[in-house]
Amino acid sequence: MWNNQDFNQSGFSQVQGGGFNTPQGDEKKRSKRSNNIVPVTVAQVLTAKHEDDAFMSGNLELSQVTLIGLVKSVNESPTRIDYVIDDMTGPPLDVRRFNDSDENDEGETQTQNAYPPNTYVRVNGLLRAFGGKRTVNAFKITPVTDMNELTCHMLEVIHASASGQQQHAQPGKSSSMGGNSMEVGEQIAGLSPLQMQVQKIIRSDQSEQGCSVDEICQQLRSVAPKAIRDAIEFLSSEGHIYSTIDDEHFQATDA
Repeated sequence: MWNNQDFNQSGFSQVQGGGFNTPQGDEKKRSKRSNNIVPVTVAQVLTAKHEDDAFMSGNLELSQVTLIGLVKSVNESPTRIDYVIDDMTGPPLDVRRFNDSDENDEGETQTQNAYPPNTYVRVNGLLRAFGGKRTVNAFKITPVTDMNELTCHMLEVIHASASGQQQHAQPGKSSSMGGNSMEVGEQIAGLSPLQMQVQKIIRSDQSEQGCSVDEICQQLRSVAPKAIRDAIEFLSSEGHIYSTIDDEHFQATDA
C-alpha cells in the first residue's frame, strides 16, 4: 500500500511533506496540542524525537495518538493483551491493551476479547518509551469495518502535519475552519463543526460526573437533540470522550 523503503532516511516522507524537520514551536501552544489525540503513522511514532519526556514529530507533540494498522500477532496474558501492529509505513509497533481493573458482581476482573491477526484496527492510546523501545498503551482498540476509514485517517495525518507547520509559520494567528474561531493547535483533525462544539462543551466541564447530554442540549438549543447524540456517539467511538456514571454523562479524554 505504501512504500517503506526509505523509512530509515525520511520516516514517512510522503505524509510529512518536508515539514517534520522544522524547529519546535512555542512551548505554550505545543503543550496545548499534546492534550489532543493526534492522528499518526507508525513511522512517525518510531522516528519522533524523544527529549525531556516529550515526543516531537516536527512541530507536533505526540502524547495521545490514534493510528490504524493490521494486527500481525497477538499475545494474551491475565493482565493485558499485546499486539504487534503494522501500517506498512515502517517496522511494526508494539501496542499494549491492559485489562480493565473494575470487577463485576461476581468479583472477577473484566477482560476483553483479543482481535485476531490480519484484522485492521484503530488504536487510541498513549505513546510511551521504556528501555529504548517505543510502545502505545491503548485505552481503546476498535476494528475497522470500512476501509474508507483508513483513507480518511491518512488525510487526517496530513492535515495534522500541515496544521502544525502553519501554526509554526504564523504564531498567534487563528483559523476559522468550519466556522469556529480557534487556534490551529487546538483543533482535532477530522471533526465537524458540531462535533468540535460538543467536544469543547464536554471538555470545559470539570465536575467528577462529567457533562450530561441534557446540559449539552441546553447550550446548543438550535441543534436537534438527535444530531447532538450522533456527535456524542462519534466522539466516543473515536476515543475523544468517554462515559462516566452512566450513558448520559461524559468527560473528555484530554481534560
